[in-house]
Amino acid sequence: MQYLAFADYQSMGGGLPQDEFIRQEYAARKEIDSLTFQRLQGIDPVPEELKMCTLELVERELCGNLDGQDFISQGSGRLSATKESLKGKAAELIRKYLDGMTVDGIPVFYAGN
Repeated sequence: MQYLAFADYQSMGGGLPQDEFIRQEYAARKEIDSLTFQRLQGIDPVPEELKMCTLELVERELCGNLDGQDFISQGSGRLSATKESLKGKAAELIRKYLDGMTVDGIPVFYAGN
């Protein structure tokens, strides 16, 4: 189940074509699932903060490079980025947007039993 439908994405101002959006949404969903211990899988209805989090991850392309050119390090003049820094930014954004969210009374970031 998608966390953000393409129609919602477009209505929220998203600019990717549908084929690219599908790939980015999937990558964002997998990153969210990884950090939330799969607690959000199948959540219905999808909370607004989860939709907004997914939108931000997709629009900022924080969960992977769709052209197949993922990189370890890349620089251009004074700008540079690494895959590791993008992953860190994605995790930071996910924690910021989903902080305090619970599923069946359990915080989504709770790592206990």
